[in-house]
Amino acid sequence: MEDFFGYHSEWNLGSPGGWDYQRTTQIIGKEVWIKLNEIQSIGVDLDMDHPLFFPLNSFTEMLVQVHKTLAGNNPGLIAVVAEEETLESVTENRNLAQQLSSIEGITGVLMAPQELELKDSKVSWRGRPVSVLFVDFNTDVLV
Repeated sequence: MEDFFGYHSEWNLGSPGGWDYQRTTQIIGKEVWIKLNEIQSIGVDLDMDHPLFFPLNSFTEMLVQVHKTLAGNNPGLIAVVAEEETLESVTENRNLAQQLSSIEGITGVLMAPQELELKDSKVSWRGRPVSVLFVDFNTDVLV
């Protein structure tokens, strides 16, 4: 193992963007590890599927748990809020919204802050109450 230097991995802690990059890196890393071992057995077992390498899954579960704490098992909308100009270009926010939508009873929506509204004293999006907000933008967006 003295000659094994590893491979690049991104841990942008505190950011689902970094976590999504980590997921992608793990998928690539796993394939590289398999290929390397086909060429030359390294003799080290790695668990490339360990949950710690896919923190976005746990973050998604956390957001859903917050929803359930607030709304029980009722369906709900979890908003991923980002700068309007990044909605199409920031893949990790789209991925987060899609992953949330893959959970039964949850709709994940990527939106700009100005799409939120107040309806019947509740933060809403297009008339639907929002149970949880994940905000991924700089505070100057609100100014």
